[in-house]
Amino acid sequence: MAIRTRGPRKGGTQAPSFDFDEAVVLADLTPGDAETFDVFEGVAYAGVARETWALEDGDTVEACRFEGLELDTWSLRGAHVVESAIAAANVPAVSAARSGWRDVEVRDSRFGSVEAYDASWRGIRFTRCRLGYVNLRAAELLDVAFVDCTIDEIDLMDASARRVAFDGSRIAMLNAAGARLTDVDLRGADLGQVIGMEGLRGATISSEQLQLMAPALAALAGIAVED
Repeated sequence: MAIRTRGPRKGGTQAPSFDFDEAVVLADLTPGDAETFDVFEGVAYAGVARETWALEDGDTVEACRFEGLELDTWSLRGAHVVESAIAAANVPAVSAARSGWRDVEVRDSRFGSVEAYDASWRGIRFTRCRLGYVNLRAAELLDVAFVDCTIDEIDLMDASARRVAFDGSRIAMLNAAGARLTDVDLRGADLGQVIGMEGLRGATISSEQLQLMAPALAALAGIAVED
């Protein structure tokens, strides 16, 4: 049985909620053949190194574990990844537009560009990951956490995000233009440049972050600040 866990409410902001219990769901997996790499249900793969992994629109990866995945490109446009875990992956380019992710754990991995616009992420947790450009434009995010991650740029333009947190993470650039945010907790993030400040409505920030954003917020409100 899956165990539901929910973090404590902090200042009224709801933390992400996760149903996926990796130890239970992925307890008895069949060892996969890294040479063929062609079965993606109930399989554990280790040490897979390929130029590309291409999934077709409508394909599903379910109840799988991937350890040490080395790819030049991973294409999964319109595909689905469900109740799976990825650890120690190195993938410079991920093409995941309109893909669906549900109950996925990603740990100690490095991804370059992640094109996931129009995607659906639900119950997704990144831990100790290094992410380059993450394109989540017009995506739908529910219960997503970035824990101890480094993110060069995350683009949430026109995205819908609810219960998303960035605990202990560094974000060099955040684009929130047109975003619809609910219970998006930025307090745990070392936040650099923010584009589309008006899109942060519905997010929670710290008093220190507020001080750093004050000039941009004043400009957005048309307030001149002069000494």
